[in-house]
Amino acid sequence: MAPDTIYDHPLYYDILFGWDRSREADFYHAVLLRSGVAAGERILEVACGTGQVGLRLARRGWKVTGLDVRPAMIAFLRERAAMESVPIDALCADMMAFEAASPFAAAYNPMSSFRLLERDAGVDAHLRSVAAALRPGAVYVLDIELSASLEQPAPTTSESWEMTREGTTVRAENEAVHVSDGGVERVLAWGREGHLRAYTPASFARRIAASGAFQIASWHPEWRGADGVGEFRVESEARSPGAGRGIVVLRRREQPNPLSR
Repeated sequence: MAPDTIYDHPLYYDILFGWDRSREADFYHAVLLRSGVAAGERILEVACGTGQVGLRLARRGWKVTGLDVRPAMIAFLRERAAMESVPIDALCADMMAFEAASPFAAAYNPMSSFRLLERDAGVDAHLRSVAAALRPGAVYVLDIELSASLEQPAPTTSESWEMTREGTTVRAENEAVHVSDGGVERVLAWGREGHLRAYTPASFARRIAASGAFQIASWHPEWRGADGVGEFRVESEARSPGAGRGIVVLRRREQPNPLSR
């Protein structure tokens, strides 16, 4: 029997990642505008979970669609959007194989969810699905952590933290997620496939090139403010990714090559 994971419990997931996500939303808003996307366009959040970033962007006027493979996550997002009267669409589909009714102006993927794809075939299928859902020349913005080398197994998280809401505490550790809910203790796995996939800057660049769907446009490393909270800055960019956490902007090729390997 597959282990119960944090992704099977949208409320616990929402609590665990429930810090103020405004800075992330600010960055996506700014980097999309800088990348030539007109304010208020249709954009896609890949692996949206409970949609904390997407809801913030929708409040700023973007036409957001959240995509997630888990029906419980999509139901949670739809219920919250209705309660808060925030216009947002939701699509329950696998990020390796989905179709858009009409092309999006951009897509983004927060919280390193790209690294949930463990195998090359899955990564390439995902990138091609996203490219097919975008206009030519559109951007796909990825939050990702890259390793200096692949000699050590990549941790799911290098930090431990906990969040509490209305008496429920959810604590993240590298090996599992621990929940204390009204006196009931639970241990949830991060996922059914084990830890997130590790990439070095070079192996990540090779994988992007191999898909034939995108090219790397810019890399924005994470900054730590005086309060210790990580953030990203549009004006701080490099052409090539580096080790550590950052956000990479991928530009869809005008004619993605489905035969690239």
